[in-house]
Amino acid sequence: MADWDEIKRLAADFQKAQLSTSLQRLSERNCIEIVRLLIDKGLIDVIYTNDGKEYLTQDHLLREVKDELYVRGGRANLIELAKALNVDFGKIEHIAKRLVDRDPELHFLLGQLIEKSYIDRVASEINQKLVQYGEINIGQLTVTYDLPTDFILNKIVLANLHKIIFAKQDPTNAHIFFTQSYIMRNKAKIRGALAAITKPTPISVILNLTDVPARILYMSLNEMSSLGSVTVQSPAGQYIPHVYERMQADYVKDYFHQNGYITNETVSKLGVSDVRSFMRTRLPDEKLINMKNCIVSNRLIERVKDAMEVCISSNSYLDVSTLLPSGLSNENIEEILTHILTPTIRKQTYVFGTVVLTINFMDECVKGCQELVDEHAKRAVESGNYQKYMAEKMMQHQDVDSFGVDEGKVDKREERRKKAASGKVGGGAQGRETKTKSTKKHARGNRGNAMDSDDDGEMQASAGGKKGGKEPHLELITVKEIAKVVEKVLEPEGLEMLDKDLAHHYYPILSKQALAKAHELYELTLQKSNQNRRQTHASIQEKLNTLYNDIRLYEKGLKLFPSDVQGQLLKYLLKTFGTDICNELCLYVAAECNLNTNFSGALTPEQRTKIANDSGAEYRGPLQTLCKSLTTSESVDDFLEKTEKTMQACSMMLKKIDKKKDRNLILCHKHGLLEQLTNCTDPALVLHLAVLIIFTISTQTMLHASGRHVSAILSFLQTALTAEDSKVFNNYHDLVLKLLSTESATTEEGKANAEEISKQLGELTPVVKSIATNFKKAGVTTVE
Repeated sequence: MADWDEIKRLAADFQKAQLSTSLQRLSERNCIEIVRLLIDKGLIDVIYTNDGKEYLTQDHLLREVKDELYVRGGRANLIELAKALNVDFGKIEHIAKRLVDRDPELHFLLGQLIEKSYIDRVASEINQKLVQYGEINIGQLTVTYDLPTDFILNKIVLANLHKIIFAKQDPTNAHIFFTQSYIMRNKAKIRGALAAITKPTPISVILNLTDVPARILYMSLNEMSSLGSVTVQSPAGQYIPHVYERMQADYVKDYFHQNGYITNETVSKLGVSDVRSFMRTRLPDEKLINMKNCIVSNRLIERVKDAMEVCISSNSYLDVSTLLPSGLSNENIEEILTHILTPTIRKQTYVFGTVVLTINFMDECVKGCQELVDEHAKRAVESGNYQKYMAEKMMQHQDVDSFGVDEGKVDKREERRKKAASGKVGGGAQGRETKTKSTKKHARGNRGNAMDSDDDGEMQASAGGKKGGKEPHLELITVKEIAKVVEKVLEPEGLEMLDKDLAHHYYPILSKQALAKAHELYELTLQKSNQNRRQTHASIQEKLNTLYNDIRLYEKGLKLFPSDVQGQLLKYLLKTFGTDICNELCLYVAAECNLNTNFSGALTPEQRTKIANDSGAEYRGPLQTLCKSLTTSESVDDFLEKTEKTMQACSMMLKKIDKKKDRNLILCHKHGLLEQLTNCTDPALVLHLAVLIIFTISTQTMLHASGRHVSAILSFLQTALTAEDSKVFNNYHDLVLKLLSTESATTEEGKANAEEISKQLGELTPVVKSIATNFKKAGVTTVE
């Protein structure tokens, strides 16, 4: 009974509980609010589904993503996962990143999760394609699997290479892979084709015959070439077999060693495009000299050099063609001579065709002509031909009608002209006025055409005289006479064919010597006839014309400098050349007026003033003005104008300015400076001459300056000189100034410094001379 009562009591309690539960049940809305409150307080972490009817925890969503990835074969798109799991894309993306961070074998790429199993499956498929086709391109796989090129290359192919994928990467294209069997099959085709070729063949022909991809062909060629099985040279897209190249190299080596040279044409016929590179590679131990159309061995050059040294030391001659192979043309021999003839050798030799004659040998050949020169000069003076020549030359440069002077002065000039024509007045030929035939080296192989006529020199001299305005010409010695003397010396040596060459070469020199000798004899005749004779009107007029023209040319040079430097140069020009003009005119006037001219040395300003004051009325005014202008003239034109008026007062005429001769005068001036520079040893004078030479060449004008103006000239030449040459000149200038400041030193230290500076100057002097001698104006080519 107790048990039953207990059951009843429990039943009543259960019934009571059932009746009371309906009062405690929560509605769906209450549950949502309770969950939101728990989320807001951070007591739970759940994720809403897109429809908001379900809640998921992070771990549950993680498991569901893994399950979906497994179901989809190891590759799933996050957008598709978001739709399948009914969860926001951002939550799926967050879960995907967590998975990638935890698992290194899981990849998140382009909004997709990719598992290692998928990568292994793709690698297996790629290997099957390689087995089927032999090669595969990553670009094609990118289209097939819709994955980036880098991912497929690095994460799939390279990561599984030699594990799942058995292939070889193309060294020229990293996106292409071959199987070993595919490569070996193509190599066998290539090797067979190359073995059958015996002459240079275009690679395009080999590709067509073998049907092998070009990249595999080039890769195989390079591999086989490194192993030494074939030889590949394809500068023009050709394959050259080893046997052909070996025969080609052997032929070139044998020919070169046997002859000492080889022509470019000979090598080109063997199919070589770059001859010089080919010869360097085939003859690495040989020192090759590259000529215009051939390559010569250095041994051949040295042989000629040795023979040349013997020739110079023995003052003899050398026929270069006898030392060189007969296959070399005259042009080749000329190039070899150009290579051998250094500036030092050129100063001691002269070349006629293939024969090199030393200067001493040539001088010995024409030594017998000296008697002819003396004999003809003496005969010209004794017969009066030389006096007639001088009179005609003087009259050539005088134009009576150019001056408006009175009848008395005209009569006086006519009287002097008659005296000059009668041989009583001398007007020595100025060096720049005498016409001489220009010399030039005869071209090789054309010597016979240039020397066919014995009288060519005479015809050229006559033509030159007519071209220069029908200037008088006096021929004292002929080419034929020189050739006859020279032939007697050359005949025993077997060089008689060079007699006309030597005659034409020495004709200008001997003609000039003959004129100089005739002038010397003529002057001696005048001195013997009248030792105390005054300087003649014509000679003074000639000298004044020369000085006038020099000052005019020097003015062009000084005008290139700034105004302050121009003033200094003008003063120096007037102090030197201007003073010479004043002295000549003062002495002439003193002689005309019978004034006392027993002055020793150059005239002083006081002596010039005294002569001007004591002279006749017709001379006094112009001469006084001229003497004052030496110190008061502010321009060269002002001084020249006063000079012209004074010369008119003295019945002297100025020659018409012939600008065509200015260039020759500047050239003569330059050569004179170069000759002085060659023989100069004083550093200060070397610097002075060098800057004047460079100034003359760079500006094509003459400059008359003293040593104190060197610094200003160097500043002007900064633009004409290169930076290196300018540095040399500035250094040399500084050393010269130091030397001049230490020359008066008496202490041991000062003397030691002077010696050290002199030593440095001695080392730099040849460099300065070389720069000045070899200086050329920019854009100007020297014409031989």
